[in-house]
Amino acid sequence: MKSMPRAWRALLSMSVISAVGAATAVAVIPAAYAAEGCRVDYRVTSQWPGGFGADVSVTNLGDPVNGWRLVWTFGAGQTIGQVWNATATTSGATVTVSNQSYNAVIATGASAGFGFNGTWEQSNPVPASFSLNGTACTGAVTTPTGSPTARPTTTTSPTPSTTATPTPTATTTPPPGNGSVGVTVNATAGLGPIPSNGVGLNTAVYDPNMNHPDMPGLLRAAGFKALRYPGGSYSDIYNWQTHVADGGYVAGGTTFSEFMATARATGADPIITVNYGTGTPELAAGWVRHANVTNNYGIKYWEIGNETVGNGTYGANWEADSRCTAASGAPIPKGTYPNQTYNCGPSVYAANALQFIAAMKAVDPSIRVCIQMTTPGHWPDGVTNAQNPRPWNETVLSAIGAKTDCVIIHWYPAGFPPNPDIAAMLNYPNQIAGMVSAAKAQIHQYTGLNPANVPIMVTETNSNVAVDVQPNALFAADMYMTWFENGVTNVDWWNQHNGPGTPSIINGAQDYGDGGIFSSGTNGSGVTEPPLNTPFAPYYGIAMLSKLGSPGDKMVTAQSDNPLLKVHAVRRTDGGLNVLIVNEDPSNARTVNLTYSGFSPSGAPTVHTFANNASAITSTTQGSASSITVGRYSLTVLQIPGSGGAVATVPGPPGPPTVSNLSSNTSGNTTGKATLRWPAGTAGTYPVANYKVYRLTTTGSTLIANPTGTQLDLSGLTIGESYRYEVRSVDSHGYESLPTSPITVTVPPPVDASCAAHYEVSNSWQGGFIAAITMTNRAATPIDNWRLTFTWPAAGQSVTNGWDATWTQTGQQVTVTRGASGSIPGNGGTTSVGFQGGNTGQNPTPTVFYLNGVPCSNI
Repeated sequence: MKSMPRAWRALLSMSVISAVGAATAVAVIPAAYAAEGCRVDYRVTSQWPGGFGADVSVTNLGDPVNGWRLVWTFGAGQTIGQVWNATATTSGATVTVSNQSYNAVIATGASAGFGFNGTWEQSNPVPASFSLNGTACTGAVTTPTGSPTARPTTTTSPTPSTTATPTPTATTTPPPGNGSVGVTVNATAGLGPIPSNGVGLNTAVYDPNMNHPDMPGLLRAAGFKALRYPGGSYSDIYNWQTHVADGGYVAGGTTFSEFMATARATGADPIITVNYGTGTPELAAGWVRHANVTNNYGIKYWEIGNETVGNGTYGANWEADSRCTAASGAPIPKGTYPNQTYNCGPSVYAANALQFIAAMKAVDPSIRVCIQMTTPGHWPDGVTNAQNPRPWNETVLSAIGAKTDCVIIHWYPAGFPPNPDIAAMLNYPNQIAGMVSAAKAQIHQYTGLNPANVPIMVTETNSNVAVDVQPNALFAADMYMTWFENGVTNVDWWNQHNGPGTPSIINGAQDYGDGGIFSSGTNGSGVTEPPLNTPFAPYYGIAMLSKLGSPGDKMVTAQSDNPLLKVHAVRRTDGGLNVLIVNEDPSNARTVNLTYSGFSPSGAPTVHTFANNASAITSTTQGSASSITVGRYSLTVLQIPGSGGAVATVPGPPGPPTVSNLSSNTSGNTTGKATLRWPAGTAGTYPVANYKVYRLTTTGSTLIANPTGTQLDLSGLTIGESYRYEVRSVDSHGYESLPTSPITVTVPPPVDASCAAHYEVSNSWQGGFIAAITMTNRAATPIDNWRLTFTWPAAGQSVTNGWDATWTQTGQQVTVTRGASGSIPGNGGTTSVGFQGGNTGQNPTPTVFYLNGVPCSNI
């Protein structure tokens, strides 16, 4: 991150993907006749002495607008500086923010978002009022008398249509409490050792409390083993020699030597991000020399830059990069961040990274110099454009090749959601196995190296949901352990201190919207934080990991039969067994019945608990290791004395599975078939003997096959249905690997069906789109009184207005009819219908269209 903590993270959310790709051509009601209304969500996402970052989302409650201008007045002398996803001008205290070309249209119910960095002096209150195109944003809608009906222009004359009203979708809620939960621990099935510098934390040179005297004790007590410096995007403007961040604020007491004093007093390994954005290989090499030659610090891990993907190459810009130019090739003025830049993409990063690697390792060949990857499955992973025809990871890894020492990814899974879904957030760690599997596959494919020898480091992460309170503590503990179990070397929480953001009450506790692990002791956004360095809930969630195990202890497999109860287990070097139980049920305590394989408990377990909304970890003992009751929204560690068999290393998971031969035929609805293939898993202690293929559902997984080879033929699949599978290696002693990343198989309709459907989106914008469906009758007989049905793949998709037919929607099911006038001639006759639709960020094409109940071919 460049300026303070999370202001930049909105750009990493899926909203950026939809915004960058949005078109602007859409029929809009003239402003003089439009229903008007808007709502503004203004959030201070981070704050520091003299500066702050903010995210602003404006929701259009009236009719669609094409071109918007948001105006507000600062009330306490604040100023606006760097802006992204919009342009801004000021006149005294009045700020006017206008759209970019790609987010000019705001459909009804849709939102446009932007962010900025600003300054403040005595206080930083939220502006009292906002106006959108001259209309006060009050959250209400004003509709002038005699408003005309607007619709997109089409090539045919539409007939009156019915506006579809989707059935509301229920929000995510946990299943009701059902008493006991079964947990099974296989104490001899090893997932590898806890890494020596695994539990890490970000620091930042703009934090005046980075090296507060209380820090080493607090960090040691929580078990932090790594500290990252000099602070996210500040890394790309920071000169370690002068202790100056070009264009940024640097706090006193945060020099490299002062940071190192804290790191050494903590017993934590430094992770240093050198200045790629505005620095040089020589500057980086000088830092290595100063650290490891002059001062003998022995720093092992060095990163080349921070989030260079955010330099404007992919249409979003928050990261300084002096190599970037305008389209003309002209240099970009210092301190400006145009959304689109040129001549600084992945090939340029790779070429320069090779120079950094050579210069730095010439000083100290023992160091590992890490390069940046895009996080698999998250923007801008897989994105290309005219200047960069190959994705970032392919380009960079192929160029660096065998010189790839280690790789860096960042993970903010929720982006900056306007309405955080805590239950969804607590399930984000389920994505980790797939991300690691994909990253390892790319490392092997593009560098030729064994990915086991290339450390993966997650040097920034936070859920960005309920950031200071209990749910984020649950997320932190589960997230760290899931990364480690999947072979990641280091995970660094963002951040040490931040300051108040957007406060709210969550789970009965005050969330300051801070995101730092310690209170900054400041006030803002109408709240006053606790005294300086008071730990927030995630601190204790991470501290519970020090009760679970120490570096070198071996992680072993553990399973729960309830999705709201996550479990992790560790075999200690003294032979004992520790189990972490994360109860993510917000309403119910659970009685947990534990069974053990390869381990015999003996003696009284010690129980450590971080209870819901507690301010400390408590410890006690109990008589049994077979059962324990855990409170709602709690973290519990059982430290169980005993003995058991030797820990064997489980096999490595297969590579990511692929699908081929996907088809169906006209003889029935369950004629779908496909072939799954996967790269072989690697042996652990014992050789791989076979594989297990599981089908994943919303309620769990089902074993469907045990092939000895690396492929499986599937049959009897239902047309239009989506199936999710994962594969695990099994060794000759029955130990299972971790799963592959899931693969989704969606069964297409037959290619030779008696009808065909062509679906085409002709226009799209953030939150909305226009589409047409053309149906072709391949049979000889006309189709009378036709009825077209399809199901939206994404829950947020809807038909808001349709023409040339009658449209209705129930849940995600859409029905289109034309009554007695609806006839499609035979032998290739066609008819077309169109509609305007809405979405909440994802807009996939429906899988199969049914005409009078018959699945049609997709054309």
